[in-house]
Amino acid sequence: MLRLLLERLEARVAAERPVTVALAGAGRFGTSVAAQISQMEGLRLAAVADPNVDNGVEALKAAGWATEQWRQCDSASKARDAIASGTAVLAPDAEVLESAPIEVLVEATGIPEVAARNAWGSLRQGQHVVMVTVEADVSCGWALAREARRQGVVYSLAAGDQPVAIMELYDWAMALGLEVVAVGRGTRRYPADRHGDPERALARLGYDSEAAARLRLNAQMYNSFRDGSKAQIEMCAVSNMTGLPPDRRGMHEPSAGLDALPDLFASADSGGLLESSGVVDLANGVGPDGESELPENIADGVWAVVTSDRGHIREDMQIHGTRVSADGRRMALFREYHLCGIETPLSIAQAALLGASSGQPLETPTSEVLAYAKRDLRPGDTLDGSGGRLVYGLIDRAETLEAEGVLPIGLAYGSRVLEPVAADQPIPAGAVEPRTGSFVAHLREKDAVDH
Repeated sequence: MLRLLLERLEARVAAERPVTVALAGAGRFGTSVAAQISQMEGLRLAAVADPNVDNGVEALKAAGWATEQWRQCDSASKARDAIASGTAVLAPDAEVLESAPIEVLVEATGIPEVAARNAWGSLRQGQHVVMVTVEADVSCGWALAREARRQGVVYSLAAGDQPVAIMELYDWAMALGLEVVAVGRGTRRYPADRHGDPERALARLGYDSEAAARLRLNAQMYNSFRDGSKAQIEMCAVSNMTGLPPDRRGMHEPSAGLDALPDLFASADSGGLLESSGVVDLANGVGPDGESELPENIADGVWAVVTSDRGHIREDMQIHGTRVSADGRRMALFREYHLCGIETPLSIAQAALLGASSGQPLETPTSEVLAYAKRDLRPGDTLDGSGGRLVYGLIDRAETLEAEGVLPIGLAYGSRVLEPVAADQPIPAGAVEPRTGSFVAHLREKDAVDH
């Protein structure tokens, strides 16, 4: 695949027709994408959309554009003309770019409502979409993927982020005919993290105020890493791409180093944690004492536990260096890192040049992320979504959300609380008033009608 991709990129270079890319959201992740595009022949970042001009300028600089080579445009006609003439564009929002000569939109705003609108608008204009905002994908990604198919374009999650890194392990195993017992990512979650506030998140992660400002880090997003919501959301995205459900609500998330993976992620009758095989889960790099980190943990990486009914295959995998369970029946595949932003241009190139997705949801969701109260909620409170002060998320099977009438995490942004909800309880959908004009809600309702 990579050799073919490289050949297609080289052909675009020879034709002097690079793939034109627009970036919506120029935070840390988006700017990393911009910087990496500058290193790749055959791709060109033609536009950045961000209401924060300083962020947009930083992304354009990272992509190699000098000040005199780009212009601010606040209308579709101006943006269209500028890009057509070879000038880069800084726009206040992605809507300005929808009719521009753009082949791929990278959606990296991190805001589900904005991301869903941006993706939908671009797909309807015949542009491919690489979705970085996983919070939008788990809320309505299946509807976006279906629209992409209708329009004859690609909807894809982003290489370099953990869901696609996991999919690469999963696809490798499935292509070889191995049985996937469990797939997942690492976490680094301490006992008190679930109820952490965004105001303290960056300090808890080791960033002082100077580093946070220089790196332009989003405190609420980083809090979602620490309170566990991000991991739940990312594994929901994997579940919806693979059809593998969680074994239980919130998954097991045991403390686990690399050697423990093939023993823990096994059926209960084999001494493991699982009630069923073929699931998504997490491996926590924090030890059982809740204080120390385990040696050889995979907190920043991804993993898969696989097996084969052929003893010869199991023996070969052990000989050649995989981590193997005590009974010799399961092997752990892993990658100890993921490269956010750096690998995302591979998804851009795949979409534009091969018409292929790095990973997209199946036709209907396997799982949802349920919104939970982070503290006691009172009537009049306004929910602040993943990583906020009031909400965290836990994965469960999709049918559970409807059966129990729980609010999905994607609708927990800007909804007003109508009835009290106790801390650490799922938020009933009927206990909140949805945000007026929610596009995520619209796509979910439209999808329900269509199906």
